Amino acid sequence: MSSKAIANPFIRHVTSRGYAQAAPAIKSEIRLQTSVLPNKTFVAALDNRSPVTRLTIAFKAGSRYEPQTELGLAHVLRSAAGLSTKNISAYMIRRQLAQIGASFTASGDREFIYYTMEATEDNLQIALDYLNKIVSNQEFRPWELSDNLPRLKFDIAALPPQVRAVDLLHKAAYRRGLGNSLFIAPKKIGKISSESLQHFASNNLVPSRCAITIVGGNGDKANLVAQALQLSPSSQDQNETTTYYGGELRKEMGGDLAHVAVALQGVPAGIPQSLALAVAAKALGSGPVTKWGANNSPLAKAVGNIGPFAAAGFNVSYSDSGLFGVVLSVPKDEANAAVKSVAQVLKKPLSAEAIKAGKNQLKLQVLSEAEEGTSLAESLAAQGLYTGTAKSPIELAKEIDQISASDVSQALSNAGKSKISMGAAGNLAFVPFVDEL
Repeated sequence: MSSKAIANPFIRHVTSRGYAQAAPAIKSEIRLQTSVLPNKTFVAALDNRSPVTRLTIAFKAGSRYEPQTELGLAHVLRSAAGLSTKNISAYMIRRQLAQIGASFTASGDREFIYYTMEATEDNLQIALDYLNKIVSNQEFRPWELSDNLPRLKFDIAALPPQVRAVDLLHKAAYRRGLGNSLFIAPKKIGKISSESLQHFASNNLVPSRCAITIVGGNGDKANLVAQALQLSPSSQDQNETTTYYGGELRKEMGGDLAHVAVALQGVPAGIPQSLALAVAAKALGSGPVTKWGANNSPLAKAVGNIGPFAAAGFNVSYSDSGLFGVVLSVPKDEANAAVKSVAQVLKKPLSAEAIKAGKNQLKLQVLSEAEEGTSLAESLAAQGLYTGTAKSPIELAKEIDQISASDVSQALSNAGKSKISMGAAGNLAFVPFVDEL
């Protein structure tokens, strides 16, 4: 199983209600403990003796689980994190967390929603009590949801065009399920009722769909949090499989640039091929490795000398599918040749030198994740919800070392047999259609 940065969607939405700057972590030997409680809640603890403890409570409540008649529920749920519950008011949450210097964030992707608390060790117990109160017995009071509408509008207005392109790519590739947008449609803002949100939370924020991970603490603390959570009884798991269709969606936005995401069908999280495709994505390139350095990646060579452009390979793996592709931003007049070149690169084998560089870059990303406690806590939670277990960054780095060039070539060959999907936003006057690639 790969890290969250490898296996999970590289685009995710974060709603923050933070009140303090966390202190830097102290490097120490990492000891990872994992278990599954009788109520099927996954628990993981990584005690690195950090002065700041991060605890994440994650649920299978991403946008893929939204009913087609209520698209946008997951976005509203993320945005409502930290509002009043049956246990405590929003005012008291803000006041008390500010007093103890703790920080709370809610983030989400297509599979999961993450509630994360950061606090120093001397205030940890108080912070965890408030995290429990925030997550448990959420009420979604209509007047507070109404006051929260400007926040939703800002989220939509602030979306970069590259994010829009990737969102359209998922819709084109999967239509429903994983194709559901991470963000609520502007016309739906204010149309999601408190009752619909309560029903969605009651069905998805349940123990059997929950993972609790702690970085900078032991498993006993995580178990205490799990026992204290006041969640709805477990409901029947939603195991509807998402089908990969392939296709394209375009959004004309004007401007001087075209932003295009092109992808092939990848593989689910938790299998060796997902790690091989993650290496391939790094090998394709994501810009110069050093500041002001030359860009000698396969993507840069394929696009050629066409003026300013940006291109990055990516691999995202979900519980039952995945996408392997490239995100490209290019001047509108050069879009036709650039997009066609990028699409051809996706199906070509990579050189041994490029694969070696990709492995080194992926290891750096995985090990750097260990220094960022919040990202690591959410990564462990995602691994637990995907596979029922989790691996430390050191273990993942060792698995990356064991990947051979033939493993990467085989994974690329399998991906190349699928249909191409494309999402595009910006000035699309010269962007080719998917059947022209």
